Amino acid sequence: EEPKNNTPPPPSSKNPFFLSLPFSHVHLPQFAGVDQIGKSERGYFGDSVAEVDSAVGAILNAVKVQETLSENTFAFLTSDNGARPNTRDTVHTGNNGLLSGRKGQIWEGGLREPAVAWWPNTIAGHQVIMDVAVTTDVFATFAELAGASLPSDREMDTISMLSILNITHAGKRGDARMVSAGGNTRNVSFFYQGCQLWAVRMGPWKAHFFTSPKPTFPVPQFQDYDVTVLPSGVDDVDA
Repeated sequence: EEPKNNTPPPPSSKNPFFLSLPFSHVHLPQFAGVDQIGKSERGYFGDSVAEVDSAVGAILNAVKVQETLSENTFAFLTSDNGARPNTRDTVHTGNNGLLSGRKGQIWEGGLREPAVAWWPNTIAGHQVIMDVAVTTDVFATFAELAGASLPSDREMDTISMLSILNITHAGKRGDARMVSAGGNTRNVSFFYQGCQLWAVRMGPWKAHFFTSPKPTFPVPQFQDYDVTVLPSGVDDVDA
């Protein structure tokens, strides 16, 4: 309610705004308000997802009231990790489908999550962009939007996503098109457990240097595979 009720006036050079809203959902313990409880077929977990959806919708609806505001507002929604499935408690936990691993691991099930970008009349809707990005890329993206330069006194693992988001061909409603913008320069992604490098992805290839579920005592077990062919990462493939 607070972000929704404090939507700023139409933007200008004097009153730009930035809102960061990190939800605790859908982390345990699950929670849903009276408007969402019991409404989902996915139990408490589904109700919690619906609660997040409702909150995001309320904020965007407040922005949409002012046409000039919505046309100058970029919204980005994603997650910091995959689900942590529990076969003994499917009511309160998520599911990573065919992806191996879970939250806290560097398998695809612990790392790969969707993202939604919204910017009326700038980002074409109704399409699924297949290019790869990582959450650290949010930093470079917002910096470019603000016209700011990245620090030059250090190496930073962040690449602006604007080249893959500013796509002009819009799909019709209900027509979700899978496209590749081809403009993203992120060809390599690094995955860590703490300060230790555990895996690297280059293009479609991903190499695991450690695969132990205990990050404190890693046991080397090198594996490499094509994530576009084996998203579960269960088989070792000679690259």
